Amino acid sequence: MRKAMIYFFLGLTVMFLFTYIGGLFDDAFRKTGIWYKDIIGSFKYYVLWVLPYWWLIILIGSVILGTVFYGIKIGIGKLK
Repeated sequence: MRKAMIYFFLGLTVMFLFTYIGGLFDDAFRKTGIWYKDIIGSFKYYVLWVLPYWWLIILIGSVILGTVFYGIKIGIGKLK
């Protein structure tokens, strides 16, 4: 059970990165040209706009990715 949770959190991390990067390419995110304001603005945009609308997709994707990662690990273990 613990190993499955590790793979779930790995999938969750991948989904957070995927949606964060996808949110940066959204037309609603505005760049100011000042690097630190862009970083703060991107986190603010992610928390206030991306997460409220995509949380269910992130959770479902995390479960799917965690299952795939765990299945790949078991498959590699059987090949050895």
